[in-house]
Amino acid sequence: MGKGIVAIAMVLMVANSALQPVFAGPEVEIEPVPVMQADQQDTEKTFDVKHVVNEGNVYVESYIPAFSFYANQHQDKDIQGYLKLRINGKDEKDIHQAAFIIKGLEQGEHTIELEAYDENDRALGLKETFSITIPE
Repeated sequence: MGKGIVAIAMVLMVANSALQPVFAGPEVEIEPVPVMQADQQDTEKTFDVKHVVNEGNVYVESYIPAFSFYANQHQDKDIQGYLKLRINGKDEKDIHQAAFIIKGLEQGEHTIELEAYDENDRALGLKETFSITIPE
C-alpha cells in the first residue's frame, strides 16, 4: 500500500495544470491535476481519498463511483457534482476535479475535509476528513 501512495504522489507531482486558483488568502492555492482512471468501478456509495504531503504541498486524489465533476463527461446514471474543501473547519473552496494540490499551507497541523455535493448544492452524505502536518 505504501508503494501505491508513493506512485500516486509521483504521478501527481509530475502532472501539472496551468490553472492555479487562489484558495484562501494570498498564499494557499489549489492546483487541479489529471486523475488516474480506476481499473474497476463500484456502484456502491463510497468515497475514497488518498493524500500525500511533499515539500509543503498536499497532493489529493478522490474517487466516488458513479460520480462526475463535468457535465460533458458523465453517463446518465452518474451523479454530477463537486466537492467542498474545508481546511481547519473554516476555509471553504468548491473543487470541480478529482485530483488537486493544496499549496501554501502554514507549517503545523491541519485538518482537511472533503464533502461531496450534487449539482443542486445538496450534500450527498459522503465526507472524508484527514489530518496532515506541514513540516518546518
